[in-house]
Amino acid sequence: MIFIGADGGGTKTRLAAFENGVRIGESLAGPLNYRVIPPEEAAGHFLAGLDRLGIPVDRIAAVGIADPSLDDGVEAGDVAAEAFYALLADALSCPLFARSDAVITLFGLSRGGAGTLVIAGGGSMGVARNAQGALRFAGGWGRYGRDEGSGTYIAEEGIRAALRAADGLNESTALTAAALRYFGADEPRRLIPILYGTPPPDIPAFAMEVARCAEEGDGAARRILDDAGDRLAEIAALLVRWSESESVGIWGSVLTKNKHVRERFESALRKTVCVSVTLPPVPAEESAALYAKECFEG
Repeated sequence: MIFIGADGGGTKTRLAAFENGVRIGESLAGPLNYRVIPPEEAAGHFLAGLDRLGIPVDRIAAVGIADPSLDDGVEAGDVAAEAFYALLADALSCPLFARSDAVITLFGLSRGGAGTLVIAGGGSMGVARNAQGALRFAGGWGRYGRDEGSGTYIAEEGIRAALRAADGLNESTALTAAALRYFGADEPRRLIPILYGTPPPDIPAFAMEVARCAEEGDGAARRILDDAGDRLAEIAALLVRWSESESVGIWGSVLTKNKHVRERFESALRKTVCVSVTLPPVPAEESAALYAKECFEG
């Protein structure tokens, strides 16, 4: 039997097919963020990616999706999610199992046992499972919760520091020049129409400029990255205590690619709980296929 797993994303979706635990095909598709694009468009992206796998539909046992638009599963009254999954159900002749990307990645990490996972990319959140199978979440509130420790959070804090320095309210920082360069403005007040323009600029990517300034020794940038690591460690410690897990999995570019944040996260975490920090052993699309297989087999 063949199981399909998909790692949904805001810019692209990665699909893979597995038979007897072996990856036999993979493809890329467009974004699945049906809260930003119409559900019909998101479903079209997924089905196109599935078609590119070249797997005959009668050989697919089940499909699993790691969905970044879900907090956990599809809940009644979630109009966008219900529309998206209804479209997929109508198009597929096999069972479909979807959970949040955090839950799916945690499944790949702990295989249903106790575990804790912290994700920090464009957004951030933590999820844990205890020995009894209960789940607990922390963070992941989106823009109003500021997704603390995420790339978006780092970028926005960097912009705030740049603008306050431009006003003379904070110490001078290289972030001001970095913001002007990144957003294409010749002086700070010219940033206003760019930051609030249509289409909006790619704010989260400015986190890489904050990281670059920190590497070059800018104090304001380093404090922002320290703060991000501390906030992510706070989430992790809370969930570790609750789940009694012995390790913390990390995922997302902020924790896996930003050395400064990663080191600060681990240092702050180990001051409060005694755990190891690890990467999930398999990518999210494989975790999604494993999850679909477990659900299918009961």
